[in-house]
Amino acid sequence: MKVGIVGCGYVGLSFGAVLAEKGHFVTCMDIDERKVESIDRGEVPFEEEGLEELLSRQVKKQRIDTSTDAIDAVKGKSLIFIAVDTPTTENEGLDLEKVKCSVENISKAIKRKEDSEDPIIVIKSTVLPGTTKEQLLPILENQGLIEGKDFHLCVNPEFMSQGTALEDVRNPDRVVIGGRSKSAMNRLEELYSEFDTTVFRTSTETAEMVKYVSNFLLATKISFINEIGNLCKRLDIDSYEVADAVGMDERVERSFLDSGAGFGGSCLDKDIRALSTLAEEMKTRNRMLQTVLEINEEQKTRIVDQLEQKLSELEGKSIAILGLSFKPGTDDITNSPAIDVIQRLQEDGAEIKAYDPEAMENMRNVFPEISYEKSYQEAVKNSDAALLLTDWEEFEEISRGDLNEMKNPLLLEGRRISHSARKYSEGITWP
Repeated sequence: MKVGIVGCGYVGLSFGAVLAEKGHFVTCMDIDERKVESIDRGEVPFEEEGLEELLSRQVKKQRIDTSTDAIDAVKGKSLIFIAVDTPTTENEGLDLEKVKCSVENISKAIKRKEDSEDPIIVIKSTVLPGTTKEQLLPILENQGLIEGKDFHLCVNPEFMSQGTALEDVRNPDRVVIGGRSKSAMNRLEELYSEFDTTVFRTSTETAEMVKYVSNFLLATKISFINEIGNLCKRLDIDSYEVADAVGMDERVERSFLDSGAGFGGSCLDKDIRALSTLAEEMKTRNRMLQTVLEINEEQKTRIVDQLEQKLSELEGKSIAILGLSFKPGTDDITNSPAIDVIQRLQEDGAEIKAYDPEAMENMRNVFPEISYEKSYQEAVKNSDAALLLTDWEEFEEISRGDLNEMKNPLLLEGRRISHSARKYSEGITWP
């Protein structure tokens, strides 16, 4: 198939690269000319594990091309995916400007196209229930286009995670398709026929809601286990052993039950806030939405409370921060606990040294005044304490010798890792 993808972030580009790997011909469209130029060279303008190697191969095979023109996203394409971001507005709703602009451009392009086949416009961006029907469909109709004749409109939410996006696309646990046209849904399902997965077909509104409920449930599991972990810490119980045993219950399932420093990233926080705002607008009280967020915000800096108990005074102390991205495998620092921790440490007068294998340049834009080191060894050297906030694999190599280079061999872990210096470390929610 010939596929157009609007939006070349980690969702759109990862999805497009895998489709190209499957033998489809993909046009990646973005208004960011520098991003498009980078993709043309087979280079990924952000960190996503394995993506650059895959993209480079597909560009060389001429299965991926790029454009900054909406017409190119439509011309000759049977499927057009919109995968632009939907950031949070000041009132914690969703900013739909990019999605609406994409639909507007595509609608104008459809009017000018010479192809006989009516394209399927697929909303992969995360939008609130009712958005596609009530806000996006009218944009197309206002151009005089008729659904079912000039175009079809479907919702196909993404369930990718940064750092594992390629694996998530290649091996999806399910594919959700929402739409009104049986023939359009059949054509979209055909695209996924080469994937070993289950396709769930439903309405556009339900498909939109599934994405939010999935993220809400994942965030709830994290905040839940963090609350349990905080209690386990007081009782000198290993919260991970508790989670292992509880997770054996098939009704519970073990994933997302690793207690620690809280969740970050661009999805969970944003989606819960948007869903909470929608609930308020619908006059439907949902206390859990706000509670999950409140627990997470408190959890992010709990490790600093722990540090204060160990050192009593942080003024003038040298603190090493190990890990800046919100999770391993990405350079994204959006809502990263490291941001909250650094701010809190600065307020307490601490001197900060930081190391992350991928995210230091991004964090430098937020905190240019702190010291960024070339390795975790340099970060911990002569430090009074070290805080591990991202579970990068290389941190598993931390040794007793590394910590002996500190003024005080103290490592507090906000993410649990395996390493040989366990005697000198302590977890945020485990002994």
